Amino acid sequence: MSPYIHLTLKDRESILLGISTGKTLDTIAKEIGRSKSTVSREIARNGGWRSYSAATAQDRYRRVRLASRRPRILDRPGT
Repeated sequence: MSPYIHLTLKDRESILLGISTGKTLDTIAKEIGRSKSTVSREIARNGGWRSYSAATAQDRYRRVRLASRRPRILDRPGT
């Protein structure tokens, strides 16, 4: 089992607040208790420093998580 804990909406809002107030990557990471690389990847994958959106990032996270699930056996066509 992986020790990784996914970012929450609250974490993403803290990242957005940090970006909008001009905080450094290191400061944002320390405030939410995550590594700098986690915060950096989150920002890069969801619009960058200029257009990061916590709501869009959370929505994308939910869509990707649902799409990655294995289809249920009874939901398959022909069963």
